Parts: sequence; structure tokens; C-alpha cells
Amino acid sequence: MKRCSRCIMPETMIGISFDKDGVCNFCRDWQKPQLLGEQALEEIISSIKKKNNKYDCIVPLSGGRDSTFVLYIARKKFDLKVLAVNYDNEFSNEQTVKNMKTACELLNADLISIRSKRNVASKMVRDAIRMSALKSLPPNSFCRACSYGFQTNVYRMAKQHKAPLILWGSSSAEKTLHLTKEAFKILRPPKTRLQKLCNLANLSLEYHALLQRLEFPMPGRAILDRGKPVLKEKDIREIKLFDYIPWDRRKIKDTIINELGWRKPQGNVSTWRGDCSLYPLISFSYFKLFGCTKHCFGYINMINSGNMEREEALYQEKAMIANITHGLRELLEGKIGFSKKEATRILSFQKNEQTTG
Repeated sequence: MKRCSRCIMPETMIGISFDKDGVCNFCRDWQKPQLLGEQALEEIISSIKKKNNKYDCIVPLSGGRDSTFVLYIARKKFDLKVLAVNYDNEFSNEQTVKNMKTACELLNADLISIRSKRNVASKMVRDAIRMSALKSLPPNSFCRACSYGFQTNVYRMAKQHKAPLILWGSSSAEKTLHLTKEAFKILRPPKTRLQKLCNLANLSLEYHALLQRLEFPMPGRAILDRGKPVLKEKDIREIKLFDYIPWDRRKIKDTIINELGWRKPQGNVSTWRGDCSLYPLISFSYFKLFGCTKHCFGYINMINSGNMEREEALYQEKAMIANITHGLRELLEGKIGFSKKEATRILSFQKNEQTTG
């Protein structure tokens, strides 16, 4: 199979093209992120400390490598009074929970974990898988419950505890949403409103999303508003750490492993995306649709930024593909709640079973 000579994106990827040197269009379009600088970050931190609140900042903590590193920087480098906020999306694994608790104990940071009493996240994932017609898998919908739940509860806790700063750990180096959105637009155009209304699974998804908004209402927003959570509190500022300082994969890994005893979940090839047991199903879906895992989209950024060697990325990709269905039946029939028949149908999915029209 032909792959990009710079990253490892395969020829099976929707919309890919190669130049005469074998470099794909995704690599050709890649641009180095422009950082705001550490001085600008230090000025923000200094102004926050002057407020002398109980908590200087909220660190959204998933237990993954980046959010754990942000917690470390907030406490060790800037000596901020931190409240770590975790949204339990019902798919956290045992090692991730242990990583969070250990990091907070070692760094003397308070931790609060919030979970739906109605278990809406797993129900929304089940609905999202069912809602797409002709057996196609919509992995871009799997994370909806977690995205809303995490953002909303971080904003709610910041307001409740009067924390003037939210310090996020997302980074442009791992940004893949813009790439995956374009791929799904080509692969499967959005359904019309009538098509969605005629889809019982979609109605169930929206019902459970409404229950989630009722349980975790976004401050200043109507319950029926289905839009993305937006922070409207003028006295709370949110920033992304890696908009200011370089995202250094090796430094992040070495720091959290050596200083905080962080460990990747057993069986995981990569330290990336190890904080959610749902991720293997997402990788399976991407592989079936595009011929590569979702990691492949992130490798474009990591390789081009110099944070990863192509050979390492290819090794990890092949290792993940070799075990692409490992543990999925247990996940589908267990946490997600599908019947054995439904799980078998999902695992036997082939790309030609779905339509682009």
C-alpha cells in the first residue's frame, strides 16, 4: 500500500493526493503553529495570582498525557492553586483513574470528578452508532456527550469556585478535527432535517442529549440550545497552554512518567488517547472507513513538527491495526450495551456497506 513519504497517511484516505516526491496534500498544507510566547503566559499568570482567590485556576483533567502535564506545569512551574476537574464519561479505564489520583496527590491539587447519574454518555454513544443508516459507523459522533459534559462542567466549576482562569491542555500539534470533518463531508454528506426526524436512533440521541443538558445546564444558556458550550463569564479567562509554549512530546512523556509515575493503560501501543476505553472503537471505525486509525491524522502534525519520527509512527500504526478488533466485543456488549447480534453486525462492517449519497 502506498503511503505518504513524509507522514504515513495511506492512499486509501479520502481526498488524498501525492506530489512527484510522494508527499501527500495534508503534509503540503501543514503550517507550523505560531506561539503567543512564554512571556505572555507569565503575564497572565501574574495577574491571576494577584486576585488571591481560593483557586487560581481550573485544570480540566482527563488523565491523559497532555492534561496531566498541564497540571504539573500549573503546580510545579507557576505554583498555582489548582482545582482539577474531571468529567467521568463512563469510559475511563482503571489506569487513567489511578494516573489522575496519583498526579493530584503528588502535586497537592484538589480533584473533583463529575459523572452523570443517568449514565447518558454510554446511551448517547449507543444511539450515535445506531443512528447512521446502512450500517455505517459515525465515529465523529462518539465524543459528543464527553465534549459537552467536560466543557460545561469545567465552566460550571470555574463559576462555582470563582476560579479566574481555565488552563486547557489541547494543542494544535494533536489537532485533527479539521481533517476528519472534511473527510466525513466527502465520505458521507450530512443528513437532511427530515432524514434525521425519521431516524429513531437520532431522536433517542437528541432525547439523551436533552437529559444531559438538564443534568448539567450551561450557565446562561437555554436548555433547548443544542450549540457548543461557550464561556460567557467575563471574570473567567480560558487559555490553552500549548498556544503559548511548545508542545514537546518527549518532554511531556518524560516529565509525567518520571515525576508523576504516569503509566499508559495495559495493552496500549501509544501514550496518546489512552484515557478513554472507547478510543479503540473509534480507531476501528476510522480503519474501516479510511484504511488507517485516527492516530494517523495526528501523526501528520507530530511528524511535520519534529515531535515524532516517521518510523515510530509507522510502527505504532501497524501494531494498532494488527490488533484492531481486540476487546471490542466486550466493549460493545458490556459498557455500551449492544446485543451479541448488534455487536457482530458492527464488527463485520465493511466500507462498501455504506453510501455517500
